[in-house]
Formats: sequence, C-alpha cells, structure tokens
Amino acid sequence: MSDGPPTETTTTPSSLGRLSEACALAWLSALVCAFPTAIRASTGGGRFADGGLIGAAVWTSLVLPLLWLAPLAARGFRGVVSPRSVRRVAFGLVVLASLSAVLLAAFASILARATHHRGLGGVTFGLVGAGLLLAAAVVAGRAVTALEGLGERVPSWARRAPVAPLVVLAGAAIVTAPLLISGDDSSLRSSLADALLGGAVTTLAVVYGLHSALERAARVLALPLAACTIIAGYARVELAPESRAALGRAGGVPAVVLDLLERWTDADRDGSGAHFGGGDCDEGDPRRHPRADDALGDGIDADCDGRDGRARDGHILASVAAGERGNGASGDPPLLRASVTPSLAASGLHLEPSDEAPTPEPATSTPPLDVPVVPASAPATVVGAPASVPVSRPDIVLVTLDTVRADRTSIYGHQPPTTPRLEALANTGVVFEHAYAVGSDTQRALMPVVSGHPLSATPHTADEWPTIDDRVDTLAERLSRHGYQTIGVTSFTWLRADRGFGQGFGALDESPFRDGHPERTATGARAVDATIAHHAKLAADKPAFLWIHLFDAHARYLEHEGIAFGTSDPKKYLGELAYLDRELGRLIDAVASSPRAARTAWLVHGTHGEAFGEHGSDGHGTQLYDEVLRVPLFVAAPGVRPQRFGAGAVSTLDIAPTLLALAGAPSDDLPGVSLAPVLAGDSDFRRAHVVAHAYRRVALISWPLKLMTYRTSAGKERLTLFDLESDPGEQHDLAGARGDELRKLAALLPKRADHDR
Repeated sequence: MSDGPPTETTTTPSSLGRLSEACALAWLSALVCAFPTAIRASTGGGRFADGGLIGAAVWTSLVLPLLWLAPLAARGFRGVVSPRSVRRVAFGLVVLASLSAVLLAAFASILARATHHRGLGGVTFGLVGAGLLLAAAVVAGRAVTALEGLGERVPSWARRAPVAPLVVLAGAAIVTAPLLISGDDSSLRSSLADALLGGAVTTLAVVYGLHSALERAARVLALPLAACTIIAGYARVELAPESRAALGRAGGVPAVVLDLLERWTDADRDGSGAHFGGGDCDEGDPRRHPRADDALGDGIDADCDGRDGRARDGHILASVAAGERGNGASGDPPLLRASVTPSLAASGLHLEPSDEAPTPEPATSTPPLDVPVVPASAPATVVGAPASVPVSRPDIVLVTLDTVRADRTSIYGHQPPTTPRLEALANTGVVFEHAYAVGSDTQRALMPVVSGHPLSATPHTADEWPTIDDRVDTLAERLSRHGYQTIGVTSFTWLRADRGFGQGFGALDESPFRDGHPERTATGARAVDATIAHHAKLAADKPAFLWIHLFDAHARYLEHEGIAFGTSDPKKYLGELAYLDRELGRLIDAVASSPRAARTAWLVHGTHGEAFGEHGSDGHGTQLYDEVLRVPLFVAAPGVRPQRFGAGAVSTLDIAPTLLALAGAPSDDLPGVSLAPVLAGDSDFRRAHVVAHAYRRVALISWPLKLMTYRTSAGKERLTLFDLESDPGEQHDLAGARGDELRKLAALLPKRADHDR
C-alpha cells in the first residue's frame, strides 16, 4: 500500500493481508484514542495504565470491524455509485458513520433530558434520527468531493508528506482537548469528545492506509497484537474494579461500551451484570447483586462481597447463631436483620401488601395525644418586640435544599463548619433535631412541599417524573387565596410550570436550570440572584411567599472557588453545602437589609439526604437509613424564641400546615401536623410517629425507635428495629431482642405501603 493520499489500487490484497492491515491500523488508532481514557481513569481514582489498556481494547474492538469492512463495502459501492477509488468511497463511508454516530448520540442525550416519555421519545428519535442520517450522508458526499478537489491541487510530494494527518489530528486535539483531559463525569461531553477524536483518527487510517515500511511487520505481528490487546484489556476490566469504576464515573466511549456489555450479561435484570465490571455473583437471582442490602445471619451473601453481612467501621459483624434469634438472651443485642419473628407471627400480625387506598398519616398517636394547637389565625410577633405587638401574615421565605442531610451541616454540629450562615439564622429560631423526609427519592420527598400531601395522595400522571393534576390545591394556591403574592424560583428540570408546579405562583422562575443543566453546572448563584431580584420588586402592601429550590448538593459534585474540603465525593459534597451556604448568605443579607426584614419568617429544610456507603449503598432513593432520611429543618419567625426541639420526630409533611398556620390560613384537610405549638413555646408538644417510603420499603419513626420494613420480591416482610438515641448509626438491629416494641410499631404501619411505585 502506498503512503501517499488515496490513489486507485492496482492490486487486490489477499483476505489475510486486508485483515492484517486492518488490525495494524486499528491498533495504532486505538493507542491514540485510548490516551484520554487513560487520563480520565487516573483522575477518577483508577490507574493510568489500566485506563490505557482498557481503552485500547475497547477502541480496537470498535475500530477493527470498521477498518476491515469499509474497503470491502467501498468496493461494492464503487460499482453502484461511480468509478471512484476504493479509498475515496471508504473515506465517505467512514465520515458518514462517524458523523451519524455523533449526531445521533447528541440528539439522544438532548431527548433524554427533554422528555421522560419513552413512547414519544422513541418516535421522535426515529423521525428526527432519519433526518440526521440524511444530513450526514450529504455532508459525507461533500467531503468526498472536497477531498478529490484537494487532491488535484496538492503536489504529489505534499500528499506523501505527513502534513495532512498532522493537521487533522491537531484540529481534532484543539476542538476536543478541553473535554478529553478534564476528567469530566458528563457522559455526553466525554463521549462526544471521544467520538470526534475517534472519527478523525479512523478517517486518517482509511485515507492514508498503512505505510509501506510497516506492511511486512503487520502481516506477522498485527493480528496477534490486536488480539492480545483486546483479551488483556477486557480481562483487566474484571481484575481492576477500581479502574472500571473510575471509567464509569468519567464517561466516554469505552465507558458506554462497557456499560452496554454489562447490561447484556444482566440475565436477571437486577441492574448489575456478571461481567465487564458488573460483579453480579448470581445471575439467576435478582435479589443478589453488588448494591443489594445484605442481611446478616441469614447465610446468604446478597451483596456479592464474599461474606454474609457487611463490614462496618472496620469491624466485621459476627454471625449470630440461629438459636439466638429473638430469644432475649443477655449481652449485646443480636446483630441480625430479622424476618417476621416467631413471636410476631404467633401474634397473628400479617404484613401483606394490599390494594387499599393509601392511609393518611395520623395527626396524633394511638391513643390520641392531648396536644394544644395554636389556632390557624393566631398572629406572629416581631422578633425582639413585646409579644403584644402582632405581625399579621408575615412574609414567608421557604428554602428547599435538595439532597442535604442533617448531620453534614453546621446546624447539627458538623466539623469543620459547612453552613455557618444557615447556622446563625437557625440559632434565631427553632431547630428540629429529628426531622425526616417522607421518602428518600426526589418525587416522594418534594411533593409534600408543593401539595401538602404525600405523592400517593396527590393526583398526578403515571410518568416517572409526573405532572401534577389541576385539581391539586397547592400550598402556593392556598397562600395566594389568603392574600399573599407568590413567587417561586426552581433549580431542577422537573419543577416546571408545564409539570403543574406553577399552580398558585404569580411567577415561577425557571431561569436557574434553563441557563445551565443543574446536574452539570452550579445553579445556586443564579437561583439566589433571581430570588433577590424578585424580593426587591415585591408590592409593599401585601405579604409575600417566596420559595427558592436549590439543587447543587445533588450529584454531580463540583468544586467552587475558595471552598476546599477534599477531592473525594464525600468531601466535595461538603463543598457543595458550603457553596449553598455562601450563596444563601447573600439572600439572608438582602432580606435583612430590606424594609421587610422585621416581618419575614424563614423555613429552611432538606428534601432528603445522601448516602456515602454507610450501609452499603451510595446516593439516595433506595434505602431509608438516617443518612438519606434525616434532614435539616428549622423555622426562624417573628416572635419565635430560639430553641432546639428534640422531644420527638417531625416530618417534612408538616411544612405546609406549619406555613399556613404562620399565615393564618386553614390547613385542616392536610395530613401533616402544624408545628406552630412548638414555635409558640409549647414544651409539651409531641407529634405522632412519622412514616417514610421507598421502593418496597417503609420506615416508621416513633422517637427514639425506628422500624424499617422491606418487602422481598417473594412478598415476605423483613423487619429491622433501631434505637436512634443509643445507636444513631443504625448498626445494631434490635428486632430479635425487643419483640414487644416491634409488634407495637408494626401495628402502626399504614395498611397499604406507598412503596410499589
């Protein structure tokens, strides 16, 4: 093969020769394309060499079929389209394939963010995708024509010189360099960068072929070298899980390919495959996978870590003999996750799923508590002023902190301080020590703040990200009817007017997430800027309700100038909290310096928390341990004396009735409990138990006890019981040792758990 630009080939190489040349070109191309993959692996916590080897294996397996088939396809097309050279037609095919892949991948990503409706998304992708393919074909044809014209004008010596490849590679590097070496975990950005580089390198390989000096070596070495690279790279995927995980976090074409291959091996559809980094130890049982909750003492290694139960805090929990379950033996409580115990079964209590309608959470415990309730019309008073000076219908600022767990904030004693500005504001009001979200996933956690009802009791569509029905009487609508001017500022793509979240708001400002994707850029500063601007324009003669939703603590975690806690995810999470605190400090200052300062009430809360492996899982949405359920909640309002309320648990379901009580508006139809008695100084206030839900899971907290249930795919209920006062880390399951209390709490569970969605 010549080393110059494409000219008509006079001889037809043998099949082995074509394969050897394709292997050599694919291997050399893969080395170039694997370099950014190696960088991403090293910056993401893996090894540079592992990333390079794995990347080379994936790229070789991708590029080799293209380089082998493109000349064969070109020879077939040549007889149909024109007498052009094989290489020119092959060049057109490579341009068509590369450009189509980039366009379709980009459109698929945009479509995924724009709609969660699978049917509509599939039809849209099919129709628009066909148009994108036609456009790519037009561009490919123009590229072939341009190449022919260029070849006629360039002297033969320049065509033989490596000027053109260097120019193309330099151009690709300039375009993609910011994405290739950033270690960015955005799959779209990394994949597009890889596709651009891969397309440029593969195109050069097709156009220029293999240098004549390498042809003899290629016939001997190329095939075994390519085969060894592929085998060694994919074997390293299995042997180096940390590098595989780093690639998954960083994204890019190799990460996408490995994810697809892993899903192909996921026979039991539990979300983890048996190979390519999946780590599933039993593809015949969907209950066993690396993210499963591993019960201790049941003899089953559910989480595929090689043992029954988990290692926590550097100690391996010892298995408990079957004879010790529920026998009330002296010593430490049995460390096991109990199924329905014999004593519980003997009591006649059956925890079976039911099709009954959701039961609203009771406002009082059983038996009912005699709790004095502040009338809804009771006015608040100005902070620092005599109690006889009322403030009728104070301004209300509701701050919703997405994915913020209580124990990582300064408000609840975290060191080093993460939220000093919020701590200072909280110290002027009532801090609720044991506040719990109604669910650990975003949909369940946010709905009560908007509608005042749990998700199951709020009419909505069946979409994964549902639209609220017009029949819902939202918190904003209730306050608007009561004479409030209402403004909302949202930082998350679900909280949009077309999803029903604008109901009752005079304005719902979506600019924070419209100007930048909330999972890839910081939106806190934009949200605070918008809220300050709206606050400055409020009418002076009407009370105001301002809701600001801040998303930044939600993964992915970004680094912010002037804030440094560390580079690991848990440390970067602290940095996100500090960033939110810094931005909210600007809002606090703006309100404090305004004429409305003395009449402003603040309610600040988290939606749900975030796990960092405390109980074998990361993130949120699946478990109901305190790291994902306990959230910050405080109220600083006119006339409220500072205190910390720790006598019982409260719920984010109580936010709506509490705010309505502050405004003097009725809330009798809401299932939550107004916390106004606590704000008024009632030391005897006790709320009934609180309930939270996740998929197949329910948690019931009757402070200090916490009961958690898990319904297996076979329909069996597994129960755990913790004493949060003596065991805040939820390490010691008391289900077998405190059967009487277990039964009492189990009797309070709703008849139908809201955990099947």
